[in-house]
Amino acid sequence: MEKKVTKPKAEAKPKSAANTAKKTVYKFELPELQTFLKAGVQFGHQVKKWNPKMKDYIYDRRDKIHIIDLSKTLPMLEEAMQFLAQAASEGEILFAGTKRQASEIVKEAAIESGANYIVNRWPGGLLTNFTLIQRSLKKMIELEDEFEKGVEDRTKFEVSQMKKDWVKMNRLYEGVKQMKEYPKAVVIVDAKYERGAIKEARRLRIPIVSLVDTNSNPSIIDYPIPANDDAINSIKLVIGLLAEAVKKGNGGKGVQHKLKDYSVFEVKLIKSEVKNDDAVEVASGESEAPKARIAKVEPKATKATKNAKGMLEDIQEKKETTKVAKAKKTRGKK
Repeated sequence: MEKKVTKPKAEAKPKSAANTAKKTVYKFELPELQTFLKAGVQFGHQVKKWNPKMKDYIYDRRDKIHIIDLSKTLPMLEEAMQFLAQAASEGEILFAGTKRQASEIVKEAAIESGANYIVNRWPGGLLTNFTLIQRSLKKMIELEDEFEKGVEDRTKFEVSQMKKDWVKMNRLYEGVKQMKEYPKAVVIVDAKYERGAIKEARRLRIPIVSLVDTNSNPSIIDYPIPANDDAINSIKLVIGLLAEAVKKGNGGKGVQHKLKDYSVFEVKLIKSEVKNDDAVEVASGESEAPKARIAKVEPKATKATKNAKGMLEDIQEKKETTKVAKAKKTRGKK
C-alpha cells in the first residue's frame, strides 16, 4: 500500500499593523430617551413622501406622519460617535449643513469641536477637484494677509474690488480655508438635501455620517442616524453630540478658525517711494524740471503750427485748381 504523504501546514501570515492596532473605545453618556422625545427626533415626514428603504427604522404612523424608532436611533448614534472620535484622532472632520435651519447650528458645532464646515452652499469639486480649489483658498489667504499688512500702490476703488472678491470667496470657503488634506469623515445634516457632498465623498470613499429622515436613502450612508433632520431642536441635539465626539477625538487640538469680516475692515493704503528724474536738483539750487517740461512742449507746438500751415496751403491749391478748371470750360464753350 502506498503511504499517504501529508503536506506541511502553511505558515500563518503575519497580521498587518493596521489589523493588530487596537482601536480606542471612547465612553459617551447619551441623554435620556425623554430628551430625544422632547426635541422631536422621532417625527418623520408624511407617509406619501417616505423612502421604502427606511422601513426598518420606522416604528409607526400617526396622522399620516411616520414615527422613527428611537430604540434603533440611539445605538446607531453611539456607533457613529465612536467612529467620529476615532477619525478625529487621525485627521480633520468636515461638517456640511447648508439648510437654512441647520447652517448656524453646524457652524457653531464645527468651530467648537475644531472641525471644518460648509454652511452656505456646497462648492462643486471641493473634494473631487481639491487641487484646484486649493488655489482659490491660497488666493483668499493672500488677500487677508494683504489687508492686514496694508495694500501697496492701489487706489480706493481697487481695494473695494479686492474686498468684493474676498466676500465671494469667503461665502464659499470660510470654514475650509485652512483645510490642506482630505477629511477623514464628512458629517451631513440632510442626506437628501446634500446630494452633491455625498456624491463627492462616495467617489473618494470618504466615510459619511448623516442624519437620515424617513424620505432619505440610508443605503448610501456609511453611518446613518435615523432622526428628524428638519426640526431645529433635533438637529441641535444630534449634531451637538457628534461635535462632542469629534472634540474628544482630537483632544481640543482641531482646526482653529480665524474669522474676520474684511468687507468692513479699514485697509491701510501704502505708497511706495518712486524716484523722479525731473525732480533732481542742480548743484546751484535750480531745478531742471521746468526746462525739461518746456523742451517737451515745444516740439508739440511746432508740429501743430506746421500742420496748420500745410492745411492752408492745400486749401489754396484746391481753390486754384478749381479756378483753372472753370476757365478751361468757359473757353471751350466759346
